[in-house]
Amino acid sequence: MMIAVERDDNETTTTTTRRRRGRREYALGAVPRSGGGLHDDDRMLLGRVYRDASSVFEFGLGESTLIASHVGVPRYSGVDSDPAWVKTAREMSSREDNSSHFRFAFADIGPTRAWGKPIDGADPKIPFSYQSAPLYGEVMPFDVYYVDGRYRVACLCASMLHAMDRGGDCSAEYDVVLEVGDIVNRSSLLAIFRKKTTSTEDDIVRIWEEHGAGRDVGRRETGMMNVVDSGR
Repeated sequence: MMIAVERDDNETTTTTTRRRRGRREYALGAVPRSGGGLHDDDRMLLGRVYRDASSVFEFGLGESTLIASHVGVPRYSGVDSDPAWVKTAREMSSREDNSSHFRFAFADIGPTRAWGKPIDGADPKIPFSYQSAPLYGEVMPFDVYYVDGRYRVACLCASMLHAMDRGGDCSAEYDVVLEVGDIVNRSSLLAIFRKKTTSTEDDIVRIWEEHGAGRDVGRRETGMMNVVDSGR
């Protein structure tokens, strides 16, 4: 899901010019398909979003990471709960000549099964090493926060809070997010959200607290990928 904060016209023009320097377009087939579930319209939408973003943070690594590498995102950080995926993403993205600055992190959320999904009964403190700890060291906000891993509602809220502090189909699992954001664009599995102008930090914190202590929403439960765009 994507959340965007509007910028004034002059700033948008200047930022867009800066973002496009040394970048390249994404086309279908430009990077290997991971089998993670993206449809072609998802790939094209994500390629356009990443092409125009100067910074990206990803919760969950995979084909989206390769797209970010291909289009040359200038600032990138990502986290995953599967160490094998961290290793694979690092190796595959390093084949591009413009991704040596990419930063990857492994979040130990305890024992996991397929797709990095935590096993029930894990220590409730562990999820925060995935949901928020990777953002603690990021002083500046990101243009785009891609949420396609574990604890999606919590990570979406953490992304909004990070962007604010530092300057699908929405199924029943995601209905709560509509309290603080509106859908402004979508493809088969991606939804672009814009934060409501009336949403406060307290509103977002409340949702995060309700969903952040261990409630895991993942791809196999909802069929949705999620992106958060700060609109910077």
